[in-house]
Amino acid sequence: MRALYAALAACALFIAGCGSAGGTFPEQIECVEPAPLATARTTPGAVSTQAYVNRIRSSADTLTKLRADLRAKYSDDTFFRREGFRPDFAAYADPTICTAQAMRDLSAPDARFAEFDAKLDVTLADLIEHTRLGREAVRARNVSDYRRWFKGADAKIAAVREAAYSQR
Repeated sequence: MRALYAALAACALFIAGCGSAGGTFPEQIECVEPAPLATARTTPGAVSTQAYVNRIRSSADTLTKLRADLRAKYSDDTFFRREGFRPDFAAYADPTICTAQAMRDLSAPDARFAEFDAKLDVTLADLIEHTRLGREAVRARNVSDYRRWFKGADAKIAAVREAAYSQR
């Protein structure tokens, strides 16, 4: 009889570990539209090139900080079983996606920025897709996909940062 109770207890622990431990995974937040860019003094209605470059760079800095904050809390590629990991990951992924989307939605202020904007958009699309895959891996508790996300996360952020700072 004791063996039966021990087996049932072991099964209960196994099922609890596979199921809803850690609560529900947060729904992805809806991105808010960023404030409009300042306009140029010389050309009414045209976006200021300085405001455009400053927004791109400050947004790249935000992406870098978001990643650094998550890395400081969860430093290796372990899929953490701690209660707060999944909500913390969503709290990283959602603003990362929103910031990258807002950067991608910015239009180049003039033709001089067309090539820069196109290259930046490619790195941003890669980051958004990669972050969504990581978010889904954490939501589904897929350790293998999480490790793939982890291995590429810093490189995706670095690519965006490098592209953002490439315009002189």
